[in-house]
Amino acid sequence: MTTAPAPPAADDIRDCCEGAIPGVLATCAPDGTPNVSYLSQIEYLDAGHLALSFQFFNTTRRNILAKPVARLLLIHPLTGAMFRVGLRYERTETSGPLFERMRAKLAGIASHEGMSGVFRLRGSDVYRITDIEAVAGRPMPAPPRPASRPGWVGPRRRSAGPPPSR
Repeated sequence: MTTAPAPPAADDIRDCCEGAIPGVLATCAPDGTPNVSYLSQIEYLDAGHLALSFQFFNTTRRNILAKPVARLLLIHPLTGAMFRVGLRYERTETSGPLFERMRAKLAGIASHEGMSGVFRLRGSDVYRITDIEAVAGRPMPAPPRPASRPGWVGPRRRSAGPPPSR
């Protein structure tokens, strides 16, 4: 008799929130019209919560305020494993440490993409994770994590000393 694999845990999606591959958020209008959007950033807060960037007042925002449930598709950046995450909107933070951290990260993303005047964080939307489901497929094996760096996600650029003066 074969036992079913354990359902994914919140820790299994943590690496998916690092920004290498954008998450896809699906919402639904009160009349049933679906909406899908790519997210600039997702922050893993704890085993029960994620924060998503709120940048524009658009269809996604109207849908969440009218019907506070969503589905999020995440892809693991090293293995390609995919997860569907059920979310329930709780609140929007417009100041404080979470907001400032996400605003700084978004400014870096915007600068890198040459869109500094376009990307503006309006808030950090906090969602409760209601369920996590692994999407069927054959992901690649995860590379081994070095024992000396337990939080290691992938190779990092090494500094050869102080940055050059300009």
